[in-house]
This record gives sequence, structure tokens and C-alpha cells, in this order.
Amino acid sequence: MPQAAAAVIEAAEALRYIQSSTGDLRLRDIDRANDAMRAAKSLCLSALAEGQKQPAASAAFMASIGGPSSLAVFAGHLAQIDAAATAWNDAWSAWLDTLEVSELIQPATLDRDGIETRYIARTEVIGDAKAAPLRGSQALADLVAALAAVGA
Repeated sequence: MPQAAAAVIEAAEALRYIQSSTGDLRLRDIDRANDAMRAAKSLCLSALAEGQKQPAASAAFMASIGGPSSLAVFAGHLAQIDAAATAWNDAWSAWLDTLEVSELIQPATLDRDGIETRYIARTEVIGDAKAAPLRGSQALADLVAALAAVGA
């Protein structure tokens, strides 16, 4: 359970960073948040399964960190977070659809040993104006709120 708690906090911090940052949005920050959400979900599902083997110890641990009062409440929070995460995934996917291909990938040249090779490179950032709808999305706000409800 401690790893699950740490993973949820990491995911919440990554999402809050996207939400509160200004200026160019680094695509790696979206990747970081999504990777953190995947890790948090995996660890929370494992913690829930393990917690059911020792419900009293699990409840005591959750109480010690200000978390849910029982495994049932924890499972309910996980369901809410999962629903909010699904909405977030849909929102950022829809946001990507609003961008031009050239805002996401660019041709690049790599020179190795005097031989130039052309390839497709992912862009590093999306400008503030284009990032604003994602940062201000209700789906992101709802996911951050769902994570905050479990103390993250």
C-alpha cells in the first residue's frame, strides 16, 4: 500500500503540473502524467487485492496516512478515479485531434559519420495558446479532484 499511495501522489502532482503550468506545454509532461496514472492504477489494484487478505491492517495503514476508512471506500474511490481517468484520456485525445500534424511531428536530419539520414521527430512542446484548452479542461479538473479526494 505505501507504493500505491506514493504512486497516486506522483500522478496527482504530474497532473497538477499540467493544469497549473504556463507557457509552452512539454509533451513529455503529458507522457509523465499518463505513465504515472498507469503505475498508480496498477499499484492500487494490487494494493486492493492484497488489502483484502488483511483488511484490519489495511484499514489501519489507510487511516495512518489520512486515506479512505475502509477497503470498500478505497475501491469506490478507485472507481471514481478510473472514470475520471477515462474522461481525461478522451479529453487529451480529442485535444490532440485539434492540433496540426506539423505541431506534433517535424522532419529532422541526423548526421552520423558524415551520412545524413532524414527521419520524423516528435516536437517537444505545444505553445501556450494551443495548450490552454487542455490545461483548462473539465476532465483534467475532475481527475485532479478525484485524486485529491483520496489525499493526493
